[in-house]
Amino acid sequence: MLAMFLCSCADEGNDAMAQATMSQKLYITIDGVSHTATLYDNAATRELVSRLENGNITVTLNSSGGFEIWGALGFSLPTSNEQITAQPGDVILYNGSNICLMYGSNSWSYTRLGHIDNLSENELRTFLKAGESNISVTLSLQPASTGPDGNTLVIYYSYTGNCNEIVQTLTSQIDADVVRIQPYDKTQQYEANGYAIGMQLLEAINANPNSPDSYPAIDPVDVDLAGYDNFIIVVPLWWSQMAAIMQTYLFNHGPEMAGKNVALIVSSHSSGISGVVADAKRLIPDAEWMGDALWINSANHSNRAAMIEEWLADIDYSAISTIIDDINIDRHSAPQGIYNLNGQRLTKAPESGIYIENGVKKIVTK
Repeated sequence: MLAMFLCSCADEGNDAMAQATMSQKLYITIDGVSHTATLYDNAATRELVSRLENGNITVTLNSSGGFEIWGALGFSLPTSNEQITAQPGDVILYNGSNICLMYGSNSWSYTRLGHIDNLSENELRTFLKAGESNISVTLSLQPASTGPDGNTLVIYYSYTGNCNEIVQTLTSQIDADVVRIQPYDKTQQYEANGYAIGMQLLEAINANPNSPDSYPAIDPVDVDLAGYDNFIIVVPLWWSQMAAIMQTYLFNHGPEMAGKNVALIVSSHSSGISGVVADAKRLIPDAEWMGDALWINSANHSNRAAMIEEWLADIDYSAISTIIDDINIDRHSAPQGIYNLNGQRLTKAPESGIYIENGVKKIVTK
């Protein structure tokens, strides 16, 4: 599974970030979601990287003390302990053979291993499953998936953390790779000065939506969309429109989703989402839309698990993903003719709904 990155947390106590770091990133994967960590350059991390070059390491960690998940690595690493105050996002070696992933602060004698990139404290608590036990964590030198293991890719942007929580819930219910869209400039506070900054970005897009210069810069996203059949876009609403950061990604890559299944989940405080739906259809004009968008607002965000489950049933996601899996086994040997999703041959294409023609999925909407 794949996934990717957003804004960072506290600076206090992290002055050691000024020390030498390694160019090699550590990937931390929990429940199919991966985030990177910047590694310090010391004897412990060099030994850890050497071990990871021989294969991924999976450990079981447990929440402890209200500030970390931790557990045994199964081997020892060289120590260079110092009395420090570990901060949210720090990756710590404790007693030479235990790894600690911090979502809070704690003072102790530790060896620093690194720091998880670009996650706020709230996002860290979600990603690290704060408060839970028996958390399976995979450490690797590459993303958990370098290509599509399934046929669905979840693409999302999160500023306040709500969309991040939605994606965590969604991917607990379906098998999907995940990619996170990030702005190039991570210092912007879009709500500042009466929301002036965010509005300026949207006004620039609205003034000339066909120009690439109208869209804010984002971090490069190295994901090949060609291998995916289904896309689920999770995005916040900004002032009745799609967040500008996601608009940039879809402006650049929406054409690659032509003819494929696309679904939309929108997070907002209370405003309706019709403007976001319109933006999505403008940016991905040739998509096969999987039913209506799901709207999750502040009043029902806590009930998102049930809402997502019901929505997946409403758009018949299970049938779509299953039939695509069957076709992907061998497209060249797919049966010729027209079939419904139960495998029954039809004499002609239906006037509406999902069907398979000569091994190719088709969606017809009235």
